[in-house]
Amino acid sequence: MCDLDKLPTDRGKLIMEHIFKLQEFCNSMVKLCLDGYEYAYLKAIVLFSPDHPGLENVVQIEKFQEKAYMEFQDYVTKAYPDDTYRLSRLLLRLPALRLMSAAITEELFFAGLIGNVQIDSIIPYILRMETADYNSQIIDHAV
Repeated sequence: MCDLDKLPTDRGKLIMEHIFKLQEFCNSMVKLCLDGYEYAYLKAIVLFSPDHPGLENVVQIEKFQEKAYMEFQDYVTKAYPDDTYRLSRLLLRLPALRLMSAAITEELFFAGLIGNVQIDSIIPYILRMETADYNSQIIDHAV
């Protein structure tokens, strides 16, 4: 986490606003009592968003997102048959994520862990890492 006392006033205010937005989003999701499957489907829908800049295969990403949405809809219909608006309530929370700055989120959660490196530059490395490699990295850093 960053030290707010060391930041310029405007920057500190921006970070505090971001933290409040993030906290509000998390609280709204907690109130909806998501189960593990719903959480996974929402992550997939956000991850497979064709709106991310620089995507090369937008059509394929759209297909992944549509598939995740259709499976999510089926799951919610079967798991919560009496709650006809549950899917809508869950999906309507996602636009709040767009109000949050990726750069500030990165700074808040990852700056102390990875230094001055953008998280998106190391994600491909993390995804290719085998479990054994990951465990050895943790052990090496703990020693």
